[in-house]
Amino acid sequence: MYKDFYHLTAEPFNTHPKTDTFFISSTHKEAWYYLLFGIDTQEPFIVLTGEYGMGKTLLCLQLLKIAKEKGMSRVEYIPTTNEGYGGILRRMATNMGISPLPENEEILQDMVYDRFRAEKGKSRFYLIIDDAHELDTTTLAKLKYLSTFSYNEFFPVIMIFVAHPSFLQDLKTPALSSLNQRIKRRYHLSRFSLEDTKNYIYYRLLKSGGTGVPSFSDATIQKIFVYSGGVPRLVNNICDACLLIGASNHMVSISSAIVEDAKRLVEGSLVNTEEKAVRALDSSYKSVNIQPFSDHLPTDDSASRVDLSSNRMVTDEDGPEATPLKISVSGKRLKKAVMIVLAVILLMTLVLLSQLFMKDDKQFPFFSSNTVMEMKRQPEQSDKADMKAPTLRDELSGKPSGQAPIPAARSEPMTSLPTDVPLKK
Repeated sequence: MYKDFYHLTAEPFNTHPKTDTFFISSTHKEAWYYLLFGIDTQEPFIVLTGEYGMGKTLLCLQLLKIAKEKGMSRVEYIPTTNEGYGGILRRMATNMGISPLPENEEILQDMVYDRFRAEKGKSRFYLIIDDAHELDTTTLAKLKYLSTFSYNEFFPVIMIFVAHPSFLQDLKTPALSSLNQRIKRRYHLSRFSLEDTKNYIYYRLLKSGGTGVPSFSDATIQKIFVYSGGVPRLVNNICDACLLIGASNHMVSISSAIVEDAKRLVEGSLVNTEEKAVRALDSSYKSVNIQPFSDHLPTDDSASRVDLSSNRMVTDEDGPEATPLKISVSGKRLKKAVMIVLAVILLMTLVLLSQLFMKDDKQFPFFSSNTVMEMKRQPEQSDKADMKAPTLRDELSGKPSGQAPIPAARSEPMTSLPTDVPLKK
């Protein structure tokens, strides 16, 4: 066990509630004052709510301890609601010294009332009911009638309901509207802050004999806070796993990387369940490092790995047994059709460009149609050398002219736009 490795006198993060390790956080401090104020002012109903793992039971035990230290004998703690209204009455009757206890619930209730009336002094009875959200509507209605019992304008029974926040919704039902109206105040235990989480961890270590070893870095505490969401019970679970892994690796300081392994260790039962489900689908498939869903810590992609060698859908291209992928017949046809379309588009583009060059005389004079026609006519003119036209210089001088020059190429104006060339805007 890590207790011996770290030289601790006790397990610091034991999940069983103990009053000697009761940590007074900011929210627990306010809740404690709320309980004491309700008892001091003799409120008929006191309601304390909190999520699972927030230390509500520990507050109940602490209140019971203080009551006994102050000599308050008529305090009964109901840890479970399975007993029902009859079981609660039997606990009250036993505390008040009523014997024998009848089986009939109504008779037992009358005997409790009679004992209250017979007493000379006015002594109150405190009922601390844990997990009150598990009580059914009938039991809650009977408890309301029990609390409204009075004699000589004195109400002896005070009830403290400790429950999950869903209990507040149950009180809003029409059958419990009368009980809901009698509750003047309610207090809800909020989750730990990051500072509370850090103080809580070191408080539990000091209470267990820790002298600075083991230590938790700030990054580690930050990860623990994110995972637990500020719930003390989850803080205990993850810290206990961190110490177990740290001791097995002979680590004095708990690093943040340990939190990921501790998280998987805490949720190991979920991993086994998922692995069994995967193997049941196909025995040839192998599931490795399956990460269960967590409501508190975002999934780290680096922590989730898949064994590619066991996956049928993954092939090792560098391996000796790798085989090239085969293209299907439909794939070949599609490739051939794409090549044909590309060839047609390229051919049409060339045709359009050639027509554009042949039509545009101003931009491309070397490719104009007139130049080509003149070049074709040039051999015919050279054959008729004897039919030379006189030049202007010859006419003025009266001398015979030499060979007639080749007429210069000229561009004729375009009378209509070509229909095979796209218009440009």
